[in-house]
Amino acid sequence: MKDVTLFTTQTCPHCKTAKAFLKQNHIQYVEKDVNYDAAAQQEMTRRGIRGVPAFIIGDDAVIGLDQAKVLELVDHRVVACPNCQAKLRVPTDKGKISVRCPKCKTSFETK
Repeated sequence: MKDVTLFTTQTCPHCKTAKAFLKQNHIQYVEKDVNYDAAAQQEMTRRGIRGVPAFIIGDDAVIGLDQAKVLELVDHRVVACPNCQAKLRVPTDKGKISVRCPKCKTSFETK
């Protein structure tokens, strides 16, 4: 499954909207605040990214909150185990699948 990284700043209102969008769509991501993370600043520069919010999804970059493009590129969602509520990352391109929770060993199906 593709990893999702979101470059943000604390003062960017669009970044807050981007984080809410990812949460609403159950997408797991790593946030990197470029105001405080020098390595994140360097990565943005290396990739030629000049603004936030910016998404790195696998090898692809999406600059700005292009919701349709983000949903097209992301290949997973986060679901909660119905028994213990542990968060599990599951693929979206496999149809209906059986999942087994590593925490409580409950098996359940998800789409």
